Parts: sequence; C-alpha cells; structure tokens
Amino acid sequence: MSSGLKVYFFVYSSKINVKGTAPLIMRLKFQKQTAQICTGFSIRPSNWQSDKYQVRTSENNSSGINQHIKDLQLKVHRLFSQMFQNDEVYLQNIIDNLKGNEQAPLTLKVLVEKYNNVIKERVGVDYKIATYKKYKITESKISDYLHFLGKKDIRLKELNLGFIDGFNSFMKQHYGNDQNTTCKHLKILKTYVKHAVSLDYLLKSPFENFKVTYRPKEKPYLTLDELKRIENKKFNIPRLQIVKDLFLIQCYTGLSFSDLYELKGENVSVGIDGNIWIIKNRIKTNVRSAIPLLPKAIELISKYNKNFNEKPKELLLPVYKIQRYNSYLKEIADLCEITKSLSSHAGRRTFASTIALGNGISIESIAQMLGHSNTRITHQYARVSDLKVANEMKMISNKFT
Repeated sequence: MSSGLKVYFFVYSSKINVKGTAPLIMRLKFQKQTAQICTGFSIRPSNWQSDKYQVRTSENNSSGINQHIKDLQLKVHRLFSQMFQNDEVYLQNIIDNLKGNEQAPLTLKVLVEKYNNVIKERVGVDYKIATYKKYKITESKISDYLHFLGKKDIRLKELNLGFIDGFNSFMKQHYGNDQNTTCKHLKILKTYVKHAVSLDYLLKSPFENFKVTYRPKEKPYLTLDELKRIENKKFNIPRLQIVKDLFLIQCYTGLSFSDLYELKGENVSVGIDGNIWIIKNRIKTNVRSAIPLLPKAIELISKYNKNFNEKPKELLLPVYKIQRYNSYLKEIADLCEITKSLSSHAGRRTFASTIALGNGISIESIAQMLGHSNTRITHQYARVSDLKVANEMKMISNKFT
C-alpha cells in the first residue's frame, strides 16, 4: 500500500443561502476511497481562494476559519498516518473521528451484529422474520468458526480469501452442510462484506476471487398419478386430512405456503372472464399473482369456508405452522407410498409442472399465476415431464419411420 492522501477544500456554491454564503467542505481521497465533511463554516464564494485553501480577509472571522482549515489538515494527516502504519486506511473512520465518534477499527463480528440489528428493526416493514433468523444462523456459524480458529474476533482487513475458503470447509466438516447450504451462508457473508465496502470500511471485497457456486438439485413435484393417489386417499386423522386438502389447494393454485397461510376473502374475487380468481400480491416479493381457480380448488376452499366472499378480512384456511405442515406432508407421502420428499413447495412445483405446463399452459401465463417477475424464475418451477416429452415426440414419430 502506498501513501497518497489528498485533502481538498471547496465551497459548495450550489447550496448558497439567502445571506449569500455557502458551506465550506473538506473532501478526502485515498486510492478508491472518497469521504467528505462540512467544516462547520459558511462563507461567500467570492471570498474563497481555492488555490491557497484560504478565505480572504474581507470575510468575517477569516483568521479563525483559516486556522481551522490548518488544524483540520494536521489532524487528518495525523489520523491517516496512524492508519497507514497499521495498513488499514478507512477514510470513513477519519470522518467519524472528526465528528467526535472515534471508534476502534471495525471488526467482523461488530459488522455482522450491526447489519443484523438493522434487519431486525425492519422486520415487518421490508423484511420477514424468517430472513432475520437466517442471518442470525449465519452470524452464529461465523462466531463458531472464529472460536475454531482460536479467535474472539478479527479485523476486517484479515477477512481474506483464506478466511472465506476456511469458513466454507468448516461448515461442511463441522456441521455436515452440503454445498448449497454452505453457499447460502457464504452469500450472506458476501452481503456483509459488500456493505462494508460500500461504507469504505474495506477497500475491496475478498469475494472478487471466490465464486459461490450452487449445485443443481432435483426439486420434487408430483406426477398426475401421484397427485391422484393423494387425492383419493382418505384419512381418519383430522390433522392429516386438513394438510392433505391444503396441499391439494397448493397443487391446483400454485400458492406458496406463506400466501396460502395469509389467504383472505378479499383475495378471492371475480376475474376478467367472470370466473373466480385468486388475485393478490405475493407475501415474499409483493409481485401481483393472478390465478383463475380450477373447480377442484374452489371445492376445497369452500369446504373450509363456504362464504369466503363475505369475509374479506378473515383468513380462509386452517393452516398449520410450516414445520408441522411439512412434517405431516412426509407422513402423508409415506401412507400414499410416494417416495419423494414432500414439502409445501412441492405443491407449488406440481401446479407449475404437472397441472399447468403439462397441459399446454404457456410459461408466461405460469409466471403470472406464480407471481414471478420474469420467466427465468418460472423455469426453476415448471419442469417438462417425461410424459410430455413422450407425447410430443409421438406427434412426429410417423415422419421418421
């Protein structure tokens, strides 16, 4: 790292006030970092000598302002020199110091804790509680890894490629996490680092030389035969019958679990064709989802709420919490002799693949019903089945006999 701090002073003339004065600003530049602070003085632009970084004597309190400029320069260079010797120059820390908010160099755990606290404060505004919990799990794993290294914390400048690679290996060996799980936590760590870079607490992200790569994973959905098997199965245990019905609603509408959970009477209305639709903004993304309801979906919703159109603000369905819901689905799969690992998301994929795409619905229409902002996301849900391939190939087989 080479020295090269540049300190500039200038009058912010576009902010001139009714008195004809404008703020005097100090700007710092070092390598790719830039930071600035108001000196606390406002002067007449005509009294500023930009080549000397001084105000003319015609300006009120000119000697005091000029002395303050010199004092600022001395203090900035002193702080810079201390940082430069420690090989960690962060201009924002200099600004914080000048504002009286002197802090020790930002560490990884402090950065993570501060970022997660911001998410916590915004839960219910633009974050879900599940997102906060996910970030807290990553925070816990980072803390465990630091403990494994025999450290309580590290400075941000120690956050290098070796640390990231080591954290990746630690999660696989210590927790038994697979590639996609470790990638999820590495992606969150990358978010923390990106935030630090944006605040000039890091010069560059060590992730520039580390690629977070997810492995394609088979995501189960039901074939038509498997769907019928569940549909025709009768359960004497109420909890299983309820979850079966709710899962079938997902299979025939494509609703995600959170949207199923929050489904209200006001979301079910008459659509453009005069038939009953579910029209709502998705809980996760706030993207509009518009789903013309199949007769089976209407029948199932009516089973639990016959007068759903008269209760606009009431929840329509008796949905369990996600953990119990998925647990009961696995029980249902076993009883129906289905070997696939069922979860609520399998219902959404079944709608996209077996119900919609398998019956000729376009990917664009499926995207709108699922509430996707683009079809690239939809392709992850709507999978072409072997049966569809077989049927389409049969149409051209005579041409190649």
